[in-house]
Amino acid sequence: MSSVSAIESKTDTEDVAAAQPPPEQVDRIFSILQNHRRRLVLEYLRTRDSTTQGELARHVAAVENDVPVDAVTSTQRKRVYVSLYQAHLPKLDDFDAISFDQDRGTVERTPKTEELLAYLDRLEGTADSTNEERSLHVVLLLSALGVVFVGEFGVLPTDLSLGLALFLSLGGVGALVYDR
Repeated sequence: MSSVSAIESKTDTEDVAAAQPPPEQVDRIFSILQNHRRRLVLEYLRTRDSTTQGELARHVAAVENDVPVDAVTSTQRKRVYVSLYQAHLPKLDDFDAISFDQDRGTVERTPKTEELLAYLDRLEGTADSTNEERSLHVVLLLSALGVVFVGEFGVLPTDLSLGLALFLSLGGVGALVYDR
């Protein structure tokens, strides 16, 4: 390997290492993202540079209660407002994920907001593919169960239904094991 290649390779390795936060930082990031309300705050700020605590409380209450923003009751809004004020916004602010001015009731994005949204994007992509894989496994295993029941009612010959059920079961379990 030439000395230039060695230097470039070392620089690439250092860039990757610099891009990955230390384990303690990753723990803090996941601690922040573990709460649904904090994730909703970050998602709300995805398309805004700033907002008010009141707007944020209405939005979160609407999502949590599965109603339009204009249908949120004052009780629903107040419950979320207090929770955001006392716990979630200060925690996000301490992490520098947002800038929260308690006196004015304003919430603004910071550079770290984007970093946390990137983590959310990666997690959501993983969850979606896992759900799709699991649904395939469930379909195969439920199909095997269905074939057994059909065989019990005499619609299919017993040997055929048991063989087909065994095949579907092995396919479902095999897909579950090998997709991990």
